[in-house]
Amino acid sequence: MAKRFTDTDKWKKGFIRNLPAKFKLLWLYILDDCNHAGIWDTDFEVASIRIGSKISEKEAAKVFAEQIKIFDKGNKWFIPKFIDFQYGTLNENSRPHLAVIKLLDKYDVYNIEGISPVDVAGFENEIKKPVIKRFAEPTIDEVDAYCTERNNKVDSIKFHNFYSSNGWKVGKNKMKDWRACVRTWEANTPKDKTGRKQLANKDYNKF
Repeated sequence: MAKRFTDTDKWKKGFIRNLPAKFKLLWLYILDDCNHAGIWDTDFEVASIRIGSKISEKEAAKVFAEQIKIFDKGNKWFIPKFIDFQYGTLNENSRPHLAVIKLLDKYDVYNIEGISPVDVAGFENEIKKPVIKRFAEPTIDEVDAYCTERNNKVDSIKFHNFYSSNGWKVGKNKMKDWRACVRTWEANTPKDKTGRKQLANKDYNKF
C-alpha cells in the first residue's frame, strides 16, 4: 500500500476552505488516486461512487481549473504542485524519483499543449518546473582542475579515459559523483614518487 505526505495545514487554506463539501472530498480522492507523478486517470463514475456524491467532469474541471492541467483528451489530469510537495528536487539517482521522471518523460508532460514547462511548484510558491538533478560527465579539464585543487597525484587523463570507456559506471552501477571517485583514486594513489606503485594495471572497478 502506497503512502504519501499530506499537508496538515490544507484545511486552513483558502482553496480547500472555500470548496463545496463534495469537491473537498473529490480533491482529496484525486490526490490519493493519482499516480506517483501526480497524473490522474479520470474516472468520474468511480470517483462519484467512492466519495458518495455525483460529480460531473465539466463541473470538476471548472472548480479545479487553477490546480490541474488537462491532457490526453480529458482522460488525464496532471497536478503540477504534487511533485514538489511529495519529493522536492527530483534526483535521477534516486529510484523513487527516477520512476517519477520516467512517467513525466513517458507522457512528455512539459510539451503537452496547455502545460507550461514551468508548471510545477510548492503549494504556496510561484509555479516552477521541478529541478531534476542529473549526473553530468566531466571534461578532462574539469577533472584536472579538481585534482589540482586537491593537490593530488591522480592522473586526470587516465581517470577520464577509464570511466569514459565503461560508460561512467562504478562497478555495475551508474556513477553518482565523479568528484567522490577522484577522492577514492586519490586515497589509493601514492602521495609522492618515492616507492610509487604502477597504477596502469590496477583494477578500479572495486572503487
